[in-house]
Amino acid sequence: MSKSLQTENRVVLPDVSWQQFEKLLQELGSDRTARLTYDRGKLEMMTPLPEHDRCTKLIESLILVLVDELHLTIETVAPILLQAADRGRVTELNAGYYFDASPVLMGKNAVDLAQGEPPELAIEISLTKSSLDKFRIYADLGIPELWRYSTKAGDDVLKGNLQMYRLQDQQYVESASSAVFPFLPAQRVLQFIDQSDKVGLVQALDVLRHWTREML
Repeated sequence: MSKSLQTENRVVLPDVSWQQFEKLLQELGSDRTARLTYDRGKLEMMTPLPEHDRCTKLIESLILVLVDELHLTIETVAPILLQAADRGRVTELNAGYYFDASPVLMGKNAVDLAQGEPPELAIEISLTKSSLDKFRIYADLGIPELWRYSTKAGDDVLKGNLQMYRLQDQQYVESASSAVFPFLPAQRVLQFIDQSDKVGLVQALDVLRHWTREML
């Protein structure tokens, strides 16, 4: 059974220059646990909980089944750090998915957007609210589609809410279904998460696969 979640630890540092951010990123190293968001001088460091990985992996399991049924190619990067020095913005997503992956991006967990493209689909697990305007950052970085799974502190982590957004005219518009998987509504993702908790992941994946074939 799922457990009630703890509160994430978020720390915001003001007046951090880009040079200071780059130095800190280098000092923290690749094995750091903190997830970073930088927005034109403000740096948020968030320590994720185990629930982050659990939710991310469940959603990824769903995506991989859909990709398999649709015979698509996919490159998964989790987590993925997107950097845009010219815009003074950085975000670290729980997972990013490329469906036409460039060999340059494969095996990396950080992308300089001056040289590469953002993922076509991004996943954010938001168990507590960030103090920064994440939507503005994501839009400025040009992420075409965003899935945000959110809960509130103290709630059952697998009883959250999922919203799908598409980028239109530099703003995110909530969508009833995915752009990458047009037959997939947000509610079906929530149903899969709930089923995986109640009957187990293997059976939930089997039900999902049969449902996908019916939809196609």
